[in-house]
Amino acid sequence: MEPPPVDKISPSSDAQPQQPLYFVNGAVDFLLIGGASLLVFLLLRSFHSGDRTEVIYGTAATLSWVCNWPHFAATSYRLYHSRDNLVQYPITALLIPWIILAGIGVSIGYPELVAPYFVKLFLIWSPYHFSGQTVGVTLIYARRCGFQIGKLERFALSGFVFGTFLTQTMLAEVQPGGASYYGISYPGIGLPFWSYQVARSFMWICGAGLLMFVIRWSLTNRRMLPPIVLLPAAAQYLWFVGGTDVDSFLEFVPFFHALQYMLIAWSMQLKETMDLNHIEPSGRYVLQESTRWFLINVAGGAFLFYFLPRMIASSGLNLTFVTGVVLAGVQIHHFFVDGVIWKLRRRSVASPLMVNLSQMLYRAPIEQETTT
Repeated sequence: MEPPPVDKISPSSDAQPQQPLYFVNGAVDFLLIGGASLLVFLLLRSFHSGDRTEVIYGTAATLSWVCNWPHFAATSYRLYHSRDNLVQYPITALLIPWIILAGIGVSIGYPELVAPYFVKLFLIWSPYHFSGQTVGVTLIYARRCGFQIGKLERFALSGFVFGTFLTQTMLAEVQPGGASYYGISYPGIGLPFWSYQVARSFMWICGAGLLMFVIRWSLTNRRMLPPIVLLPAAAQYLWFVGGTDVDSFLEFVPFFHALQYMLIAWSMQLKETMDLNHIEPSGRYVLQESTRWFLINVAGGAFLFYFLPRMIASSGLNLTFVTGVVLAGVQIHHFFVDGVIWKLRRRSVASPLMVNLSQMLYRAPIEQETTT
């Protein structure tokens, strides 16, 4: 989910939020938006060795089937299930997939010349994409509670969030030796160590500025900014900077990122389907549509990440190598699509993102006129 454009919201000092703050409720939103990652980090740091053990690998792999992979499929489903989307985004929907397929094909054909750089592109773009989603989720909750997001606030927020990405990336790229992904060795850049120090300083300066804006808003409005507005940024700091010394925790970071996405994409799916088909709110509708949408995305994720690599490798290619290339391609496609389908300037996106689950479960009470 890429960050939406600047949204200027100017609440009065005593104004109450005009939209429900949470998609479900405080506890559920808190856990899915970042709280679960904080709790898991504390548990692993306190009661686990911190190593990537077989149990950690097995648990993370299982979670991939039910959340990580479906969150990629949910992006494709959102783009391709509607003819209107194909018309609105023809380049992303119809041209980009062929470019990605060409990248996969050339990488497989030239495993030493092209594949390392294809994988490198994905690995650098991935944390950037995480950062875009974090900013986007923060702006959604800021809008829902009435937190003013102007140019300076946006710069401070983006600077801190993308600063975590830059800090992590710069530190990883100090060594020119590189690393490997599914057995595909890719080169490092060999940046000077001071680049990491600059990125880290920039992150903290922007973080201090964001905190200043939060304090000012809280004093002006005489109430504390709801913590969930800052939770995505705090969680990402833990994912990329604060929690990187616990290897077992890092294995679950993609899962926590996917949890954020699935909550918002699920809410959007329920609201859009309800409006498009003129469906009355009901528990039955929410259960049926949620189940249908979830199963479609589980199946789609399994195809993209499990069956597709095996289909390609069945011609005699190395499965591990093919899996690495295909997974990189699928995720690069996800990054492209996310860059166009989540824009708050479009009412068709912004309006469904302001609803609460209760509005899809229960009909709004009808106000009866009284005569005097």
